[in-house]
Amino acid sequence: MIERLHHRGWHYTLLLGIGAIMFLLNLGGATLWDVDEGRNAECAYEMMQADNWIVPTFNSKLRVDKPALLYWLQIFAYNLFGVHEFSARLPSALAALATVLLAYELARAMFTRTTGLLAGVIVATTPMLCGAARFANPDALLNVCIVLTMTVFWLGLRDRPWWWFGLLGISSGLAVLAKGPVGIVLPGAIAMGFLAWERRWDIAWDWRWFLTCWAFVLTALPWYLWVGAETKGEFLVGFLWRHNVERGTSAMENHHGFPGYYLVVLLVGTAPWSIFLGVAAWFGFWSTIREPWDRFRALWDGSTPERETRADTDPALTDRTAAYRFLACWIVVFLLFFSVAATKLPNYVLPTVVPCALVVARFLQRWRTHSLEVPEWIAQVGVFSLLLIGVAVSAGLTIAGGVGNLAVMRGRVFPGLEAWALLGLGPVLGAALAWWFLRQRQYSGVIVAVAVSAILLFGPLAASGSALFNRYKAPGALIAQMDSFSSDVDLRIGCWNLEHLPSLNFYVKRNIEHLADENAVRNFVSMRLPVYLFLPLADWERLEKKLDTNLRVIARHHDMYHHTEVVVLTNR
Repeated sequence: MIERLHHRGWHYTLLLGIGAIMFLLNLGGATLWDVDEGRNAECAYEMMQADNWIVPTFNSKLRVDKPALLYWLQIFAYNLFGVHEFSARLPSALAALATVLLAYELARAMFTRTTGLLAGVIVATTPMLCGAARFANPDALLNVCIVLTMTVFWLGLRDRPWWWFGLLGISSGLAVLAKGPVGIVLPGAIAMGFLAWERRWDIAWDWRWFLTCWAFVLTALPWYLWVGAETKGEFLVGFLWRHNVERGTSAMENHHGFPGYYLVVLLVGTAPWSIFLGVAAWFGFWSTIREPWDRFRALWDGSTPERETRADTDPALTDRTAAYRFLACWIVVFLLFFSVAATKLPNYVLPTVVPCALVVARFLQRWRTHSLEVPEWIAQVGVFSLLLIGVAVSAGLTIAGGVGNLAVMRGRVFPGLEAWALLGLGPVLGAALAWWFLRQRQYSGVIVAVAVSAILLFGPLAASGSALFNRYKAPGALIAQMDSFSSDVDLRIGCWNLEHLPSLNFYVKRNIEHLADENAVRNFVSMRLPVYLFLPLADWERLEKKLDTNLRVIARHHDMYHHTEVVVLTNR
């Protein structure tokens, strides 16, 4: 069945179709998630309003957290489609689609066209990439730039034309514009580690690397120099030191993690395909060494040599040993670098999804064509793991929906999520179908069953399940209850005891004054101008008798971040 789609056009059509379901369907359905989405979306809006493409601001103050590439793309989307959630997330979604196609091309060049198709499907159906595609932050952009750099590096490594060096510099420069120095440091470490492993120092000393340096400088450096000059160095100090060096040396915002943190993130973030990750690495990475160790030779004999049919093989075969080494360097560099760093967040290892997908795709391709003999119990464990994923998803959504009122939830439940527990039936039924195919030794059917399970699980959950949380997020719901603010009306908007809700700025399209204490609140509501004050209901009930003003509540909504009711007061 897979062989019938052996045309690049059909492959692209299938991958883009799956990607559209996973990344674009109901992209703007969920209101902004705080903190990052609110800050990024509002920062781009403020830059657009000020016609300022250089200095990022939030609440009219310098924002040093991220470089400008995401903001530029969001501004383009705002101008094309309007200022709303869909536009804010569109750059991430398109970056994810491009990542899928790059993964396809890289796997096709490294191995075979069918492996490329499988790799694209795997990448498109991982929850880690799906989440990044639907989130308005720079992670998807950094990921696609790094994947582009690695793909260009591999495709041009053999002939190394002059433009290859320049293109590497451009793609690395874009990565640095997306999120900073990691965009060149880590791809550079991967490339140097691979060349050292292959003992190809002649490539490392090629004089044409100066073209890479120039292309990188011309791509990334102008904006950094400009924003440094405009802010008198404040942006560069804040971004490069606080958000890069200090993140590596201390756990910012209390984001700690245990030593194996990123291995767990990788297993969860690539589910359900991670059920094959361990065995794929075992039978794949033996190729990274020229001669397998004697004690493991018997176990590895079933994985070599790779026997392929002519129909499945592209005309230009690559060095499979080098391919596996390159993927190994890619995975290890990212896992080691961020495991050593003090600040740990799941999205940091997003760029490992593609190399892991390629390893799994190659394993599945060899397994389904019976060129790789795998003990049957390993396949059975994989199918059983798919069943467990479905059960775990159903149980998790049921508990999160408040069924059972378990103490471990500490009252933070979201009624309505329990109805989505039925999505867990997808992997359960997929496991049953995969088991039947496995008994028939129809391994292509097993792969299709896993792919369909992933689409049926993560597609609806991302597209519609995430929108269920709108009823538990206050900013968008509060503004929907209020009259719209005219841009030419002079009024003031304040906020008290509601930190970490930056999406309020995005929805009111104005600056918000964060009040420090009760005296500041009293002075704020005593103004003759129209004022609007956002604060927790409990604080309003305590202050109501102390404030000698005629305030009225015009909106109220529960907020899941502060776990409290939020109200909006006005003197008009």
